[in-house]
Amino acid sequence: MRGFLPAVLIAAVSLHGQTAPPTFQSLSRQAEAARDAKQLDKALALYQRAVKLKPDWDEGLWNLGSLAYDLDKYDQCAPAFRKLVALKPDSAPGWTMSGLCEYRLRRYDAALDSLTRAETLKFEGPTELARAGRLHLALMLTKSGAFERAITVLTEMTLLHKKAPDIVAAAGIAGLRQPWLPFEVPEASRDLVFQLGDAMGSGMEKDYKEATEKFEAALRQYPQEANVHFRFGAFLNIQDSARGIEEIRKAVELAPDHIPALVGLTVMYLKREEYDSALEYAERAVKAGPNDFSTHIALGRALLAKENPARAASELEAAVKLAPDSPEAHFSLASAYSRLGRKADSTRELGEFKRLQHFDK
Repeated sequence: MRGFLPAVLIAAVSLHGQTAPPTFQSLSRQAEAARDAKQLDKALALYQRAVKLKPDWDEGLWNLGSLAYDLDKYDQCAPAFRKLVALKPDSAPGWTMSGLCEYRLRRYDAALDSLTRAETLKFEGPTELARAGRLHLALMLTKSGAFERAITVLTEMTLLHKKAPDIVAAAGIAGLRQPWLPFEVPEASRDLVFQLGDAMGSGMEKDYKEATEKFEAALRQYPQEANVHFRFGAFLNIQDSARGIEEIRKAVELAPDHIPALVGLTVMYLKREEYDSALEYAERAVKAGPNDFSTHIALGRALLAKENPARAASELEAAVKLAPDSPEAHFSLASAYSRLGRKADSTRELGEFKRLQHFDK
């Protein structure tokens, strides 16, 4: 017993002297103080500890992710924002930052998913962050081969934020229909990217005179580049459809399997009610791109114009199968079924069209 008492006393003293583990409140206060003092690495470590104690602390996850992004620690940034958007799925800034982190990690599919979610939320939030989100969405769409969608995003971005060098570069790459990121553009193609993007950017700003001059200058230097002819033709179609057709036909002469040019000519000839020409280019489009839903829509519409609803329905059914989320495919198919007297089928397709239209909004 004489040896036992000192051991008990020593243990009691030892326990009494132990420091209590830090609380969430103390860690969060320390993290904010370190952040305010620009001690970013220290703040990051403190936010990580605080979030472990309170995983649903959305403000802490935002600060943790933002600090990690600023410190180029994207492997810590991405999981923080993934957790944040799981807690707050309607946070456009959260989805945007998630996409930017994934982009930096070169996980481009994940970046596209996050930025697409931010787009559905209209990139609500700080102007500078929204601009970065739109730009990187356009880059990811281009990387995935969705060139026309990328150009649409860049056009919206230009109208909101005005033309800038990064928009010019992104537009030039998308206009050339190349799955490049800006740092991947070969040196031999950089001038072409800039000239085409600059012309497209002026068009996006609706400066038609300047855009026309820049397109013409680009074509003088690159007369054999089909995509420059195509983009110029698409631009001209807004104000001079005859000249637009002429330029897009030049694109097809240079690149006979240029699917967007073939589809574009089909649509333009349909608007001019030149149905034989529309059918010719639509047939060529399907032959060039049998797995592209837009070619089947083009041919279906041309066949409807030529009063061949049975064959049109077949083509439009193929379009719906290839792209079940395309409102245009369902609407055109509804028209074909209506011409065939298939009222129930037409009503079903029209209902699907309205559902998808509502979902897009």
